[in-house]
Amino acid sequence: MNIKGYKEYLLNILSLSIDENNKIENDSIRILTYNITIQSKIIQLEKNNSVICTIYFYTQAPIIENIIFDYSSSIATDEYKAIELACNSFVFCTFNGIISFLKGVYQHDLISYILNYKKIYTVSESPIISLTNEYNNVDNYDIILERNPNFLWNIIKKDIKDIITNDRVNCIKLSITKVFNETIVADCSINNVDNAVLNSILEERFKQINYDFLYIKQFLFILQDDSTYKKYPYSKEEIEYFVIETILEFENSNNHYDTYIKNINGIITDNNIIEEMMNFIPNICLENAFPNIIFSDKVNVYVSGEKYSMYKNQFRSYKLIEDAVIDSFSNKIFKSDTFDKLVKMSSLYNKVNNIDENFTATFYFSDRYELI
Repeated sequence: MNIKGYKEYLLNILSLSIDENNKIENDSIRILTYNITIQSKIIQLEKNNSVICTIYFYTQAPIIENIIFDYSSSIATDEYKAIELACNSFVFCTFNGIISFLKGVYQHDLISYILNYKKIYTVSESPIISLTNEYNNVDNYDIILERNPNFLWNIIKKDIKDIITNDRVNCIKLSITKVFNETIVADCSINNVDNAVLNSILEERFKQINYDFLYIKQFLFILQDDSTYKKYPYSKEEIEYFVIETILEFENSNNHYDTYIKNINGIITDNNIIEEMMNFIPNICLENAFPNIIFSDKVNVYVSGEKYSMYKNQFRSYKLIEDAVIDSFSNKIFKSDTFDKLVKMSSLYNKVNNIDENFTATFYFSDRYELI
């Protein structure tokens, strides 16, 4: 089926589905009042007895640093109706959730601690999409939506404070599908990164709910308060430079640790990023050296001897450093044996060699370290 032939219709129907003042611009929808841009792409439009449609949506909005990714699927009697239903689903849940968030509408307050740093947030919930073939099952339907409009939030609220990131905005997708009362598939993410913790929580909870078919989706937009938020001080390019220089100095030090530290301090003036580089780079190399091993997203962290437990993505530098390490080794910037030497510096190296089952990294920071 010629998907490209429906591109113009997709843009027009998406524009008409949105109540806010908008216009079609450069193959995207721009919401004039809020400076929001939505790009959409049909990735599936298949006709058998019915038409199955899947559309990807990429939304850029003020305050939210990451592009918000979502997809919507539908089944209809013809291609036009299928596209319309998929667009309506996106607008009802995701888009209206973004608008409520930007208007400052929120339902919950949240306090979290990352390395003993207090973090204050507000939680804005999008409308919930709920599809089921058992609308006559009054008990279940009431429990999920009518008697408890905060159904999904109440499931995750005890755990979300431990996995929320230090970003300005956490965009959290909660999605669960249950088929034949047996197969349960959760599709949860934080800032477009799949989250195993949220997946596990929803899957366990939905084992207790009897439905032949059930699909629920909601977005949460969690805003960190100005009193606890600090803007990340480095660009992607600066982190790439720091990573390359750190690894080059490691190469040139010839295993003289004091020389290595002295030279790094002459290049990077921020002790916090230096300590993160020295902890993260060996661990990133090790995880890429053993791709068949499942490493925990949770890490043990010691700061001045005090032990904490947190997740890698709660360090805002981690993903940036990881991307830079992978890119720089892929481009063969360093000596051939440097990667192996860094792997052996990881806190997990001996555990991997001993086939230890606890693949949880440990990072050590000095009393000078402050969370970036």
